[in-house]
Amino acid sequence: MDSITRIKDYIRNNFPEWEKVDFSAYEESVDFRTDYSDLYRIYDDEIVLISYTNISITGSDRQKPQLRVFLDEYKKPFYFAKKHQLRFYLFSIFTKEDSMARGLDNFNPKEYIISIETNLDKEDSRRDLRSIYDYANAKINGRKFLKCSRSNYKADINQASFIYIGNIDSPEKETFENFINIFDSRPYLNSINEVQSQIEDFRPKQIEGNSHYLIRIALCAKPFMLLAGISGTGKSRLVRELAFKTCPECLQDKDGTTPGNYCMIEVKPNWHDSTELLGYYSRLGKGGYQWTKFVKFLVKAKMFPDVPFFVCLDEMNLAPVEQYFAEILSILETRKHPKVGENVDMKVIKTGAIVDAQYFRMFKADEEDFVPHTGEPEEKHMTDKDIYLKLYEIEKEDSIDEEVGRRCDLTTEGLTLPDNVLIIGTVNMDDTTRQFSRKVIDRAMTIEMNGGKLAEMYGGSKDLEYLKSEDQEKWQSAFKQKYVTADEVLKKFHQYAETLTEKLPQRLEAINEALKGTPFEVSYRVLNELTIMVGVMLDAKGDGEVTEEELDSIINQAVDNILLMKILPRIEGDREMFAIKDETDKRKILDETKLDRLLKVAPEIVFSDEEKEKRRQTSRDKIKEMIDRLDSQEFTRFWP
Repeated sequence: MDSITRIKDYIRNNFPEWEKVDFSAYEESVDFRTDYSDLYRIYDDEIVLISYTNISITGSDRQKPQLRVFLDEYKKPFYFAKKHQLRFYLFSIFTKEDSMARGLDNFNPKEYIISIETNLDKEDSRRDLRSIYDYANAKINGRKFLKCSRSNYKADINQASFIYIGNIDSPEKETFENFINIFDSRPYLNSINEVQSQIEDFRPKQIEGNSHYLIRIALCAKPFMLLAGISGTGKSRLVRELAFKTCPECLQDKDGTTPGNYCMIEVKPNWHDSTELLGYYSRLGKGGYQWTKFVKFLVKAKMFPDVPFFVCLDEMNLAPVEQYFAEILSILETRKHPKVGENVDMKVIKTGAIVDAQYFRMFKADEEDFVPHTGEPEEKHMTDKDIYLKLYEIEKEDSIDEEVGRRCDLTTEGLTLPDNVLIIGTVNMDDTTRQFSRKVIDRAMTIEMNGGKLAEMYGGSKDLEYLKSEDQEKWQSAFKQKYVTADEVLKKFHQYAETLTEKLPQRLEAINEALKGTPFEVSYRVLNELTIMVGVMLDAKGDGEVTEEELDSIINQAVDNILLMKILPRIEGDREMFAIKDETDKRKILDETKLDRLLKVAPEIVFSDEEKEKRRQTSRDKIKEMIDRLDSQEFTRFWP
């Protein structure tokens, strides 16, 4: 019995309530083999498209045989499902002789259905699934449902799963049924289960204890953060909460729903350049620069330099971040305190221009409307306040500081990234999203928000209310950025400079030694941001001196934060990546891995009795989790 026949029989015998639907219900005729695909009306009258294929195992004499699935016949059914917004499944099962699968230890592929949900846009006639074999060949230990996510292999496959169905005489109907109910592979659409999961997993107070403190010191070290976690953990809500807490009365809306210092930008999967964020110049129609919500918000932030402005890039990794966010990533590295005459203004942080000044000079001053032109304006430039009022179509704004309102930075320097703008991207690391490149993670602070107690949802509505004026001012000052370079921290805290310049590099060098031979070793940028974080934490202690013991504790906490926020998110790989060879016999692999060595140099964080109940995850906890994942799956990474 071949694979296609066996799976068809399995579905027919175990799910008689599933109703077959003719393809003509959608199109009069289709240009693919309908004997290789079926439409089924399943639960809640949903119709899904199931295709079937055969699977082979080649090179069984090798140490690592290859699983191969022949997919050429399944491009057209996939596009049919995509066109009609149907969930699409491609099922196969191994039906060859046992000798053809002798390389699969502790795993009988005849007892599993292999489900492959794939992006067939770039599909060749067959797909090499060797790394799915690697996953299957790990210690299965009787599990009935194995999920192999895209992070486990490099092929252009969104999802692959091994579903235990037993044998023909004793099938496992419930396991297969749960797979269909839970796993949603609808092409390029959000999960139909997403709304329900958001309700079930909604945990706005997810980050325990000192969550705002952690976020504050991270954003003061670098104004770009990734909040990572499963859908529904309150990531975007947390950003809005910070905006509520820092929003002055002049920027508050009447109905109390959206603070004026908050901007939500929904990232779309088709973003492949910066035009959706930064706009572009068009010569069509009347011509002129196409201003985006993001650019307008940055101009607004320049009008209120003492107020933190929060940009929330929702589902940031639905599109390739290093493409649509490239200019911002580069601009972040140009941050510096400007010179004013012979002195450096430590109260201001400047960057390179995001939008060139020429586009702001296209509008003359003292005119009722913006008038585009190609040359330099004869009249004086418009002030930044005038441009802000025009962009937002506001007649008057009295709350803008008079000195700020007279500036003409936009028409002389262009739009730089204001130092009161904090960019926070929410990240859901699942199979609908893209992996982050190390370039992106190197330039961001990452905080993970998984875990927590559901009961903490109650009472969260109070977090989305405006505070009294005196409380707002405390929150506003808490997010003020002071340092750009490590040297500025050493100058401010000169009494601790010798200790910091000795201990901080030592701690990072120990981490590099543990990760030696991998692409995850850290460099100057991480040392710079570690030093800045120590400076921010010293500032939080106030003006008094700290003891040697307190300074060691601050260094420990900062190294722990940097491991969690900057270093561990970059790490991923299989057992070979983290293997250590014996110094005397290079052919021998030690039981200890590089992650085990990293665990030894990670800081020990001691919590008080009061903190133990609601303590956050430490870098040691996370490394142990990653080691466990490596042991059970032969592959590990930071993201769950």
